Amino acid sequence: MCRWARRSWLFGFALLFCMPVHAASDLATARRAYKDKDYATAFKVLTPLVKQGNADAEVLLGRMYLMGHGVLKDQDEAYKLFKMAADQGSADGEFFLGSKAVLSHVGLAEGLRWLRLSAGQGNQDAQLLLGQNYMRGLAGYLPRDPVKAEMWLTLAAKDNLPFYKMQLVDAERQMSPADIARGKALAAAWKPQHGLKPTDKP
Repeated sequence: MCRWARRSWLFGFALLFCMPVHAASDLATARRAYKDKDYATAFKVLTPLVKQGNADAEVLLGRMYLMGHGVLKDQDEAYKLFKMAADQGSADGEFFLGSKAVLSHVGLAEGLRWLRLSAGQGNQDAQLLLGQNYMRGLAGYLPRDPVKAEMWLTLAAKDNLPFYKMQLVDAERQMSPADIARGKALAAAWKPQHGLKPTDKP
């Protein structure tokens, strides 16, 4: 291999190797800026990452559009970004899609599918919402199932804020000891499946 070709190959390899590290650094910068409410910086850093198809950047920029943080509030743009992230297996993107459908009762079947994918990866907000809906049931879409409710609510509450634990305690007041025991056994045996995509079954 001649010298210029070898250099080109090495440069290309180095570029590919460094890109994920660079993207992670930029994403950390964007997250810091977002937390500090420096939305102009967050937007500037996130935009090229979104063009590169970075799922985490898509979710964060989607949140900015959803809340109107540093940009004009635009739910359509927000959910377009969440869908792009969800299609790559982002648990957060899946949660945003699923929660919108389930809470609005529009597109429930699709919403529950997204919620299951997110919960299956360990997203505790998705686990909470799924558990709550198993507790009360959704006519025609989700049968009431206290055992599955206990499982998902237990997972949602694990090492989490007091609010999540209170949801579990409130639900358990409506369950039998047998249902609680079975649900806790399922929660103990549960393992997250990371990167679940729309074509997967959680």
